[in-house]
Amino acid sequence: MFLGAIQAEDLQDKGHLTREGDRVHFRVSDIFLPQPEDLFKAPSAEEELEGTIVGFSDSGSKGRAFAVIDVIRTQNVIVPTAKLQIESSKEPDSR
Repeated sequence: MFLGAIQAEDLQDKGHLTREGDRVHFRVSDIFLPQPEDLFKAPSAEEELEGTIVGFSDSGSKGRAFAVIDVIRTQNVIVPTAKLQIESSKEPDSR
């Protein structure tokens, strides 16, 4: 991806190197896009979600009346690479 290459070059000049697949962390205030009020909006009532059942809950005397589901909902955000802190890299460090 061309944008990713530019970002990696910019960071390399500053002594940082990020790669696709790196796990990073950053502050919500560092997010460039979307705007904070648009971040993690609730899905509409008609939108379908998917997930994995991780447990069950009873309702009074009725067992397993509810399923506890781990729902993964992803959202892409754009963050300046200078604000990223690398947690782990997919590739060996070659700096």
